[in-house]
Amino acid sequence: MSPRTRNASRTNRRPSRLARERELVARAQSVKVPSQADVAIAGGGASGLAAAVTAAEAGARVVVVERGLACGRSILATGGGRCNLANADLSAERYRNPSFVSAVCGRRFLADVRDFFSACGLAVAEEEDGRLYPVTREASSVREVLVAQALKAGATLACGREASGISRTAGGFCLELAPTFEGGRKEVLCTRSIVIATGGGGDSLAGALGLPLVATRPALCPLACEGLDFPALDGRRARVAATLVRDGAAIARETGELLFRPYGISGIVSFDLSRSAQPGDRLMLDLLPEVDARTARELAARGGTAGLLNDALAAQLTQRGDLPEDVAARAKAVELRVTGTADERRAQVTAGGIDVGALDASTLGCRAAPGAFACGEAVDVDGACGGYNLAWAWKSGMVAGASAARLAGRR
Repeated sequence: MSPRTRNASRTNRRPSRLARERELVARAQSVKVPSQADVAIAGGGASGLAAAVTAAEAGARVVVVERGLACGRSILATGGGRCNLANADLSAERYRNPSFVSAVCGRRFLADVRDFFSACGLAVAEEEDGRLYPVTREASSVREVLVAQALKAGATLACGREASGISRTAGGFCLELAPTFEGGRKEVLCTRSIVIATGGGGDSLAGALGLPLVATRPALCPLACEGLDFPALDGRRARVAATLVRDGAAIARETGELLFRPYGISGIVSFDLSRSAQPGDRLMLDLLPEVDARTARELAARGGTAGLLNDALAAQLTQRGDLPEDVAARAKAVELRVTGTADERRAQVTAGGIDVGALDASTLGCRAAPGAFACGEAVDVDGACGGYNLAWAWKSGMVAGASAARLAGRR
Protein backbone atom coordinates (compact mmCIF):
# COMPACT_ATOMS: atom_id res chain seq x y z
CA MET A 1 0.00 0.00 0.00
CA SER A 2 1.42 3.38 -0.97
CA PRO A 3 1.77 6.17 1.63
CA ARG A 4 -0.96 8.15 -0.17
CA THR A 5 -3.36 5.19 -0.07
CA ARG A 6 -2.50 4.51 3.55
CA ASN A 7 -3.17 8.12 4.51
CA ALA A 8 -6.47 8.13 2.62
CA SER A 9 -7.48 4.95 4.44
CA ARG A 10 -6.74 6.57 7.79
CA THR A 11 -8.72 9.66 6.81
CA ASN A 12 -11.77 7.56 5.95
CA ARG A 13 -11.77 5.68 9.23
CA ARG A 14 -14.46 6.50 11.73
CA PRO A 15 -13.33 8.37 14.86
CA SER A 16 -12.43 6.08 17.74
CA ARG A 17 -14.85 5.74 20.64
CA LEU A 18 -12.51 7.77 22.83
CA ALA A 19 -12.32 10.55 20.23
CA ARG A 20 -16.11 10.55 19.89
CA GLU A 21 -16.56 10.77 23.67
CA ARG A 22 -14.12 13.68 23.84
CA GLU A 23 -16.08 15.43 21.12
CA LEU A 24 -19.33 14.93 23.03
CA VAL A 25 -17.78 16.21 26.26
CA ALA A 26 -16.54 19.31 24.46
CA ARG A 27 -19.97 19.86 22.97
CA ALA A 28 -21.63 19.47 26.40
CA GLN A 29 -19.18 21.93 27.94
CA SER A 30 -19.97 24.47 25.22
CA VAL A 31 -23.70 24.51 26.01
CA LYS A 32 -24.66 27.52 28.10
CA VAL A 33 -27.50 26.54 30.40
CA PRO A 34 -29.78 29.51 31.12
CA SER A 35 -30.67 30.25 34.71
CA GLN A 36 -34.36 30.56 33.84
CA ALA A 37 -36.67 28.50 31.62
CA ASP A 38 -40.34 28.00 30.99
CA VAL A 39 -40.11 24.21 30.80
CA ALA A 40 -37.35 21.96 32.08
CA ILE A 41 -37.39 18.38 30.83
CA ALA A 42 -35.53 15.87 32.96
CA GLY A 43 -34.41 13.18 30.52
CA GLY A 44 -33.53 13.38 26.85
CA GLY A 45 -34.72 9.96 25.70
CA ALA A 46 -37.68 9.17 23.46
CA SER A 47 -40.43 10.74 25.56
CA GLY A 48 -38.22 13.64 26.67
CA LEU A 49 -37.39 14.62 23.09
CA ALA A 50 -41.05 14.38 22.07
CA ALA A 51 -41.93 16.64 25.00
CA ALA A 52 -39.14 19.07 24.11
CA VAL A 53 -40.23 19.39 20.49
CA THR A 54 -43.88 19.89 21.44
CA ALA A 55 -43.22 22.42 24.22
CA ALA A 56 -40.68 24.43 22.21
CA GLU A 57 -42.94 24.57 19.16
CA ALA A 58 -45.66 25.92 21.46
CA GLY A 59 -43.38 28.88 22.19
CA ALA A 60 -41.91 27.83 25.54
CA ARG A 61 -38.27 28.32 26.48
CA VAL A 62 -37.20 24.70 26.92
CA VAL A 63 -34.14 23.15 28.51
CA VAL A 64 -33.59 19.38 28.30
CA VAL A 65 -31.41 18.01 31.10
CA GLU A 66 -29.82 14.73 29.99
CA ARG A 67 -27.29 12.84 32.10
CA GLY A 68 -25.77 11.15 29.04
CA LEU A 69 -23.45 13.00 26.68
CA ALA A 70 -26.05 12.96 23.89
CA CYS A 71 -29.84 12.93 23.74
CA GLY A 72 -31.73 9.98 22.31
CA ARG A 73 -29.00 7.36 22.61
CA SER A 74 -31.49 4.83 23.99
CA ILE A 75 -33.47 5.09 20.74
CA LEU A 76 -30.54 3.64 18.78
CA ALA A 77 -30.96 0.19 20.34
CA THR A 78 -34.70 -0.11 19.73
CA GLY A 79 -36.16 -2.56 17.24
CA GLY A 80 -32.82 -4.28 16.74
CA GLY A 81 -31.34 -0.97 15.59
CA ARG A 82 -34.26 -0.32 13.21
CA CYS A 83 -36.58 1.47 15.70
CA ASN A 84 -40.03 -0.11 15.70
CA LEU A 85 -41.59 3.26 16.52
CA ALA A 86 -45.29 2.30 16.70
CA ASN A 87 -47.88 -0.27 15.70
CA ALA A 88 -50.81 0.01 13.30
CA ASP A 89 -53.11 -1.31 16.05
CA LEU A 90 -52.38 0.64 19.22
CA SER A 91 -55.00 -1.08 21.34
CA ALA A 92 -54.99 0.18 24.93
CA GLU A 93 -55.50 -3.42 26.07
CA ARG A 94 -51.90 -4.16 25.11
CA TYR A 95 -50.72 -1.84 27.92
CA ARG A 96 -50.60 -1.97 31.68
CA ASN A 97 -53.30 0.34 33.10
CA PRO A 98 -55.24 0.36 29.80
CA SER A 99 -58.00 2.73 30.96
CA PHE A 100 -55.39 5.35 31.84
CA VAL A 101 -53.57 4.87 28.52
CA SER A 102 -56.85 5.24 26.64
CA ALA A 103 -57.69 8.45 28.52
CA VAL A 104 -54.24 9.94 27.81
CA CYS A 105 -53.89 8.92 24.17
CA GLY A 106 -57.46 9.22 22.91
CA ARG A 107 -58.90 8.00 19.62
CA ARG A 108 -56.18 9.67 17.50
CA PHE A 109 -53.31 7.85 19.20
CA LEU A 110 -51.77 6.43 16.02
CA ALA A 111 -52.70 9.44 13.86
CA ASP A 112 -51.05 11.81 16.34
CA VAL A 113 -47.83 9.78 16.33
CA ARG A 114 -47.79 9.66 12.53
CA ASP A 115 -48.49 13.39 12.24
CA PHE A 116 -45.76 14.19 14.77
CA PHE A 117 -43.09 12.36 12.78
CA SER A 118 -44.35 13.69 9.48
CA ALA A 119 -43.93 17.21 10.85
CA CYS A 120 -40.37 16.26 11.86
CA GLY A 121 -39.65 15.13 8.28
CA LEU A 122 -39.52 11.39 8.92
CA ALA A 123 -41.02 8.96 6.41
CA VAL A 124 -42.65 5.95 8.07
CA ALA A 125 -43.29 2.49 6.58
CA GLU A 126 -45.66 -0.22 7.81
CA GLU A 127 -44.63 -3.87 7.61
CA GLU A 128 -46.97 -6.83 7.12
CA ASP A 129 -47.29 -7.50 10.84
CA GLY A 130 -48.41 -3.91 11.50
CA ARG A 131 -45.12 -2.68 12.91
CA LEU A 132 -44.06 0.82 11.89
CA TYR A 133 -40.46 1.71 11.11
CA PRO A 134 -38.62 4.63 9.54
CA VAL A 135 -38.28 3.91 5.82
CA THR A 136 -34.51 3.85 6.29
CA ARG A 137 -34.95 1.00 8.80
CA GLU A 138 -32.31 2.79 10.88
CA ALA A 139 -32.97 3.98 14.43
CA SER A 140 -30.41 6.75 13.94
CA SER A 141 -32.85 8.42 11.50
CA VAL A 142 -35.45 8.76 14.26
CA ARG A 143 -32.97 10.12 16.76
CA GLU A 144 -31.49 12.60 14.30
CA VAL A 145 -34.80 14.11 13.20
CA LEU A 146 -35.95 14.50 16.82
CA VAL A 147 -32.74 16.19 17.94
CA ALA A 148 -32.76 18.44 14.87
CA GLN A 149 -36.41 19.37 15.39
CA ALA A 150 -35.85 20.19 19.06
CA LEU A 151 -32.91 22.45 18.23
CA LYS A 152 -34.81 24.04 15.35
CA ALA A 153 -37.66 24.88 17.72
CA GLY A 154 -35.20 26.58 20.07
CA ALA A 155 -34.77 24.00 22.83
CA THR A 156 -31.48 23.89 24.74
CA LEU A 157 -30.09 20.37 25.00
CA ALA A 158 -28.03 20.37 28.20
CA CYS A 159 -26.32 16.99 28.00
CA GLY A 160 -23.82 15.65 30.53
CA ARG A 161 -25.91 17.00 33.39
CA GLU A 162 -28.08 15.31 35.98
CA ALA A 163 -30.86 16.83 38.05
CA SER A 164 -29.43 16.00 41.49
CA GLY A 165 -31.94 18.01 43.50
CA ILE A 166 -35.20 19.90 43.18
CA SER A 167 -36.99 22.48 45.29
CA ARG A 168 -40.27 24.31 44.87
CA THR A 169 -40.42 28.07 44.49
CA ALA A 170 -43.22 30.60 44.25
CA GLY A 171 -42.87 30.57 40.46
CA GLY A 172 -42.25 26.86 39.89
CA PHE A 173 -39.12 24.83 40.64
CA CYS A 174 -35.36 25.14 40.94
CA LEU A 175 -33.19 22.25 39.77
CA GLU A 176 -29.65 21.58 40.92
CA LEU A 177 -27.65 20.26 37.99
CA ALA A 178 -24.58 18.11 38.60
CA PRO A 179 -22.14 17.43 35.73
CA THR A 180 -21.61 13.81 34.66
CA PHE A 181 -18.33 14.57 32.89
CA GLU A 182 -14.97 15.63 34.26
CA GLY A 183 -14.35 19.34 34.40
CA GLY A 184 -18.00 20.29 34.66
CA ARG A 185 -19.47 22.55 37.31
CA LYS A 186 -22.71 22.57 39.22
CA GLU A 187 -25.48 24.77 37.85
CA VAL A 188 -28.93 25.90 38.94
CA LEU A 189 -31.93 26.05 36.61
CA CYS A 190 -35.17 27.66 37.73
CA THR A 191 -38.23 26.77 35.70
CA ARG A 192 -41.94 27.45 35.64
CA SER A 193 -42.79 23.81 34.97
CA ILE A 194 -40.99 20.50 34.74
CA VAL A 195 -41.51 17.28 32.77
CA ILE A 196 -40.20 14.10 34.39
CA ALA A 197 -39.00 11.91 31.50
CA THR A 198 -36.24 10.08 33.31
CA GLY A 199 -37.13 6.61 32.03
CA GLY A 200 -37.36 3.36 33.92
CA GLY A 201 -35.86 3.43 37.39
CA GLY A 202 -35.10 7.16 37.29
CA ASP A 203 -37.44 8.00 40.16
CA SER A 204 -35.30 10.30 42.31
CA LEU A 205 -37.08 13.47 41.17
CA ALA A 206 -40.49 11.86 41.55
CA GLY A 207 -39.57 10.72 45.05
CA ALA A 208 -38.27 14.18 45.96
CA LEU A 209 -41.61 15.65 44.91
CA GLY A 210 -43.49 13.15 47.06
CA LEU A 211 -45.11 11.28 44.18
CA PRO A 212 -46.35 7.72 44.87
CA LEU A 213 -44.24 5.11 43.12
CA VAL A 214 -44.85 1.54 41.99
CA ALA A 215 -41.75 -0.64 42.46
CA THR A 216 -39.83 -1.03 39.21
CA ARG A 217 -38.79 -4.32 37.63
CA PRO A 218 -37.45 -5.45 34.25
CA ALA A 219 -40.03 -6.35 31.60
CA LEU A 220 -39.92 -7.64 28.03
CA CYS A 221 -37.11 -10.03 28.86
CA PRO A 222 -36.49 -13.81 28.93
CA LEU A 223 -37.98 -16.13 31.57
CA ALA A 224 -36.06 -18.61 33.67
CA CYS A 225 -37.99 -21.89 33.88
CA GLU A 226 -37.86 -25.48 35.09
CA GLY A 227 -39.43 -28.53 33.47
CA LEU A 228 -37.18 -29.39 30.52
CA ASP A 229 -33.49 -29.99 29.93
CA PHE A 230 -33.01 -26.46 28.63
CA PRO A 231 -29.23 -26.69 27.95
CA ALA A 232 -29.97 -29.52 25.52
CA LEU A 233 -32.49 -27.30 23.71
CA ASP A 234 -30.34 -24.15 23.59
CA GLY A 235 -30.81 -22.31 20.30
CA ARG A 236 -33.84 -24.33 19.15
CA ARG A 237 -36.95 -22.44 18.10
CA ALA A 238 -40.61 -23.43 18.11
CA ARG A 239 -43.89 -21.75 17.32
CA VAL A 240 -46.09 -22.14 20.40
CA ALA A 241 -49.29 -21.11 22.11
CA ALA A 242 -48.38 -20.27 25.72
CA THR A 243 -50.69 -19.82 28.71
CA LEU A 244 -49.51 -18.39 32.02
CA VAL A 245 -51.39 -19.93 34.95
CA ARG A 246 -51.51 -18.72 38.56
CA ASP A 247 -53.61 -20.29 41.31
CA GLY A 248 -55.43 -22.34 38.70
CA ALA A 249 -56.47 -19.35 36.57
CA ALA A 250 -55.07 -18.32 33.19
CA ILE A 251 -53.72 -14.77 33.50
CA ALA A 252 -52.03 -14.31 30.11
CA ARG A 253 -51.90 -15.97 26.71
CA GLU A 254 -49.47 -15.44 23.85
CA THR A 255 -48.85 -17.11 20.50
CA GLY A 256 -45.69 -16.86 18.44
CA GLU A 257 -42.09 -17.95 18.19
CA LEU A 258 -40.21 -19.08 21.26
CA LEU A 259 -36.43 -19.50 21.58
CA PHE A 260 -35.06 -22.03 24.04
CA ARG A 261 -32.08 -20.89 26.09
CA PRO A 262 -30.00 -22.70 28.76
CA TYR A 263 -31.96 -20.97 31.54
CA GLY A 264 -35.45 -21.24 30.01
CA ILE A 265 -37.17 -19.38 27.20
CA SER A 266 -36.65 -16.20 25.20
CA GLY A 267 -38.26 -14.60 22.16
CA ILE A 268 -41.33 -12.39 21.76
CA VAL A 269 -43.66 -14.85 23.53
CA SER A 270 -41.39 -14.86 26.58
CA PHE A 271 -40.96 -11.08 26.50
CA ASP A 272 -44.69 -10.41 26.50
CA LEU A 273 -45.37 -12.98 29.23
CA SER A 274 -42.58 -11.48 31.39
CA ARG A 275 -44.81 -8.43 31.96
CA SER A 276 -47.12 -10.62 34.07
CA ALA A 277 -45.06 -13.65 35.14
CA GLN A 278 -44.04 -14.28 38.73
CA PRO A 279 -41.90 -17.02 40.29
CA GLY A 280 -44.05 -20.09 40.90
CA ASP A 281 -46.40 -19.51 37.96
CA ARG A 282 -47.07 -22.45 35.65
CA LEU A 283 -46.47 -22.01 31.94
CA MET A 284 -48.43 -24.33 29.66
CA LEU A 285 -46.97 -24.71 26.17
CA ASP A 286 -48.74 -26.09 23.13
CA LEU A 287 -45.86 -26.95 20.83
CA LEU A 288 -48.26 -27.76 17.97
CA PRO A 289 -50.66 -24.78 17.99
CA GLU A 290 -51.45 -25.13 14.29
CA VAL A 291 -52.43 -28.82 14.55
CA ASP A 292 -55.35 -30.08 16.66
CA ALA A 293 -54.78 -32.97 19.07
CA ARG A 294 -56.57 -35.60 16.99
CA THR A 295 -54.70 -34.71 13.79
CA ALA A 296 -51.40 -34.64 15.66
CA ARG A 297 -51.92 -38.17 16.93
CA GLU A 298 -52.97 -39.43 13.51
CA LEU A 299 -49.97 -37.91 11.75
CA ALA A 300 -47.59 -39.26 14.38
CA ALA A 301 -49.07 -42.73 14.03
CA ARG A 302 -48.42 -42.63 10.29
CA GLY A 303 -44.95 -41.11 10.14
CA GLY A 304 -43.58 -40.68 13.65
CA THR A 305 -42.82 -37.29 15.20
CA ALA A 306 -40.35 -36.05 12.54
CA GLY A 307 -43.12 -34.24 10.67
CA LEU A 308 -44.33 -32.49 13.81
CA LEU A 309 -41.41 -31.76 16.15
CA ASN A 310 -37.70 -31.15 15.83
CA ASP A 311 -35.54 -34.00 17.04
CA ALA A 312 -34.37 -32.28 20.26
CA LEU A 313 -37.91 -31.52 21.42
CA ALA A 314 -39.14 -34.99 20.48
CA ALA A 315 -36.32 -36.55 22.51
CA GLN A 316 -37.25 -34.41 25.53
CA LEU A 317 -40.88 -35.48 25.41
CA THR A 318 -40.32 -39.18 24.77
CA GLN A 319 -40.56 -41.63 27.68
CA ARG A 320 -39.73 -45.35 27.66
CA GLY A 321 -42.38 -47.35 25.88
CA ASP A 322 -44.03 -44.33 24.23
CA LEU A 323 -45.69 -44.59 20.87
CA PRO A 324 -45.15 -41.61 18.52
CA GLU A 325 -48.76 -40.55 18.99
CA ASP A 326 -48.18 -40.39 22.77
CA VAL A 327 -45.32 -37.95 22.20
CA ALA A 328 -47.49 -35.84 19.88
CA ALA A 329 -50.22 -35.70 22.52
CA ARG A 330 -47.71 -34.66 25.19
CA ALA A 331 -46.46 -31.86 22.91
CA LYS A 332 -49.89 -30.24 23.13
CA ALA A 333 -49.53 -29.68 26.90
CA VAL A 334 -45.96 -29.15 28.11
CA GLU A 335 -45.85 -27.74 31.63
CA LEU A 336 -43.04 -25.48 32.83
CA ARG A 337 -42.54 -23.66 36.12
CA VAL A 338 -41.41 -20.04 36.08
CA THR A 339 -38.57 -19.31 38.50
CA GLY A 340 -38.08 -15.66 37.55
CA THR A 341 -36.86 -13.36 34.79
CA ALA A 342 -33.47 -13.81 33.13
CA ASP A 343 -30.85 -11.68 31.38
CA GLU A 344 -32.46 -8.57 32.91
CA ARG A 345 -29.69 -6.32 31.62
CA ARG A 346 -31.19 -6.69 28.17
CA ALA A 347 -34.76 -6.03 29.26
CA GLN A 348 -36.41 -3.78 26.69
CA VAL A 349 -38.46 -1.77 29.20
CA THR A 350 -38.91 -1.21 32.92
CA ALA A 351 -42.29 -1.78 34.50
CA GLY A 352 -43.36 0.37 37.43
CA GLY A 353 -42.76 4.07 38.08
CA ILE A 354 -45.07 6.91 39.04
CA ASP A 355 -48.47 5.57 40.04
CA VAL A 356 -51.00 6.52 37.35
CA GLY A 357 -53.50 7.37 40.11
CA ALA A 358 -51.30 10.36 40.97
CA LEU A 359 -51.59 11.84 37.46
CA ASP A 360 -54.27 13.79 35.62
CA ALA A 361 -54.84 11.78 32.44
CA SER A 362 -55.82 14.85 30.43
CA THR A 363 -52.51 16.64 31.07
CA LEU A 364 -50.19 14.08 32.72
CA GLY A 365 -49.84 16.62 35.50
CA CYS A 366 -48.82 15.43 38.98
CA ARG A 367 -51.64 16.24 41.40
CA ALA A 368 -49.34 16.35 44.44
CA ALA A 369 -46.87 18.67 42.67
CA PRO A 370 -48.65 21.31 40.56
CA GLY A 371 -46.44 22.34 37.64
CA ALA A 372 -44.80 18.93 37.35
CA PHE A 373 -45.71 16.49 34.57
CA ALA A 374 -44.54 12.97 33.74
CA CYS A 375 -44.28 10.80 30.63
CA GLY A 376 -42.75 7.69 29.08
CA GLU A 377 -41.24 4.97 31.25
CA ALA A 378 -41.22 7.29 34.26
CA VAL A 379 -44.93 6.40 34.52
CA ASP A 380 -46.27 2.96 35.50
CA VAL A 381 -47.21 2.10 31.92
CA ASP A 382 -45.58 -0.58 29.79
CA GLY A 383 -46.76 -2.30 26.65
CA ALA A 384 -46.30 -5.44 24.61
CA CYS A 385 -43.59 -5.98 22.00
CA GLY A 386 -44.27 -4.47 18.60
CA GLY A 387 -43.87 -0.70 18.91
CA TYR A 388 -46.28 -0.14 21.79
CA ASN A 389 -43.74 1.21 24.26
CA LEU A 390 -42.22 3.75 21.89
CA ALA A 391 -45.69 4.83 20.75
CA TRP A 392 -46.53 5.54 24.42
CA ALA A 393 -43.25 7.45 24.79
CA TRP A 394 -44.01 9.72 21.81
CA LYS A 395 -47.65 10.38 22.66
CA SER A 396 -47.20 10.82 26.41
CA GLY A 397 -44.24 13.12 25.74
CA MET A 398 -46.38 15.20 23.40
CA VAL A 399 -49.16 15.47 26.01
CA ALA A 400 -46.79 16.34 28.87
CA GLY A 401 -44.81 18.84 26.78
CA ALA A 402 -47.92 20.65 25.56
CA SER A 403 -49.37 20.77 29.08
CA ALA A 404 -46.14 22.08 30.59
CA ALA A 405 -45.91 24.81 27.94
CA ARG A 406 -49.52 25.90 28.55
CA LEU A 407 -48.99 26.11 32.29
CA ALA A 408 -45.74 28.04 31.88
CA GLY A 409 -47.55 30.50 29.62
CA ARG A 410 -50.23 31.10 32.22
CA ARG A 411 -47.65 31.62 34.95
